[in-house]
Amino acid sequence: MTQSKFRLNRKALFGMMVLAAAGAMPVHAASLTVDPTAVDAAVAGDNKCSLREAVLSVNAGANVGDCVAVITAAYGTNDTITLPAGTYNLTVTGLDESVTGTAPTYTVVNTPNTAIGDIDIMKSVRIVGTAGADATIIQWGAAVPELDRDRIFHVYTTAVATVVVAIEGVTITGGRTFEQLLATGGPSGIPEDPALYDYYFRRAGGGLAVGAGANVAKINPLLVGQENSAGRGGSRRPGEAEPAGPSFSLTLTGVKVLSNQAQGDGAGIYTGSPMIATGIVVSGNSTTINGGGVYNEGDTTITNSTISGNTAEGGGGMFLTGSNEVVIRGTTLSTNRAVGGGAISGRSGVTINLTNSTLSGNIGSDVGAGFYTNGSANLNFVTIANNLAGADSPTAGSGINVFPASSGVNVVTLKNVLLSANKKGWVDGMDATAIAALLSANCGVTGGGIPVTTLGNNLSSDASCDAWLTAPTDRKSVDPRLGVLADNGGPTLTHALVAGSPALSAGAADAGVTTDQRGQPRETPPDIGAFELNNISDGGGGCTIGDNARLDPTLPAMLVAALAFFGLRRRAGK
Repeated sequence: MTQSKFRLNRKALFGMMVLAAAGAMPVHAASLTVDPTAVDAAVAGDNKCSLREAVLSVNAGANVGDCVAVITAAYGTNDTITLPAGTYNLTVTGLDESVTGTAPTYTVVNTPNTAIGDIDIMKSVRIVGTAGADATIIQWGAAVPELDRDRIFHVYTTAVATVVVAIEGVTITGGRTFEQLLATGGPSGIPEDPALYDYYFRRAGGGLAVGAGANVAKINPLLVGQENSAGRGGSRRPGEAEPAGPSFSLTLTGVKVLSNQAQGDGAGIYTGSPMIATGIVVSGNSTTINGGGVYNEGDTTITNSTISGNTAEGGGGMFLTGSNEVVIRGTTLSTNRAVGGGAISGRSGVTINLTNSTLSGNIGSDVGAGFYTNGSANLNFVTIANNLAGADSPTAGSGINVFPASSGVNVVTLKNVLLSANKKGWVDGMDATAIAALLSANCGVTGGGIPVTTLGNNLSSDASCDAWLTAPTDRKSVDPRLGVLADNGGPTLTHALVAGSPALSAGAADAGVTTDQRGQPRETPPDIGAFELNNISDGGGGCTIGDNARLDPTLPAMLVAALAFFGLRRRAGK
């Protein structure tokens, strides 16, 4: 009877799985496999389907050029483009943005044209590199002059549509967007007379751009507070929504965005729409404006990723603006560089939730080499170490620098945050000895006030955070005993805690954070910062004191069990 019942349940379960799978199948789906040796053109000729032709086919809903789709039903909203290992060289130049009108009423006209320049993705699609990012490279061909190059991808359409794009397992590299002088009206710096402005056409997103905000006509960037105000740098104003009509979203998985350039925002990635990024690497990108690695104006989640070695005026790693929420988990931002916000620069209207992440070795030639914001932020289990700021004013901060909220309320919270050896007074060209002698400045504020609330269990290696860290469980002016930034396991680099660190078991448990940045279990109580020195996986453990110089948390339970066992044996007369 029991066996029959089990079989019945198993059959029912199988039937439910089949129905669920059938329901998940795409109603319309075409599948295209492209050839890395195909000619980058929009016409038939070499009997090979190129990446450009494949995207044209998806956009058109029909085979284009040499592409022949394996079609489940028809082209639709669940199409897949598969990229085998290889290098995909773009060679067809040209811009699909233009400018009309005269000063001061220039208008940008963007008519997406996938046949030239960057590859415009106008319909929902999944682009998959089956061999992974290291073996699947999308770039401009070496024979294309640098000034003739464009982005790699632009997700954009003028139609009223919902465009959902997923890109997996590819490297996007060598993209360029250049600023063009449209007209000069005479000496700049006279805001009273618009006729004297210099007008520029500036485009955002050197590697990958999403939405219409990547295209804009700009006036002289030296005129602060005008249409091109410094906080924008080439895209929409903070809080300004995408134009009515299309909506976009982007998912990146295992993607590398490397060595792209822009004379607008977002040298690596520009997005004005929701984005989910997992296991990405954004490195070596540079812009003269904001967002060396990522410029973000949408609700975004970034997980288990590396953002390193990017350069910008604001937000070397990431520039976050608009009215949205950004979630960053399990991510390391290192060796990024900017004037303000070497790793992260956040603006009012944005809420940043930073968890199990590391900001290390970033440079801000002004302030906030690590974290720089005048918006809302919640930091939990974060390590901020070895960042360098150029400012040397008494209130300047290098690890964290904040602006007071206009409302006067505290808008930044710190919990389980470890701040160590962030210094100010840095000058380009300093050697290691000179840097070691700099004044420590883990925390700082611009404009006065204390716009930070401690939730306890934070640690600072200096006294610069004393006005913020007022909880009894906060630790101040203590050496956290950090290792160097290194591969300690997991998908990203971290700073390990070494034996005897005061951060060990000094954190507060959080039900929503059960692992550290590497994915290792959090102990009870946990360690402060992004790294948990786990007794078993990190070589600790033992009968009494683990190699990490703290009591093995399993010991009390082991003792209770042992005593109970021997007590039972004694009562049994054994």
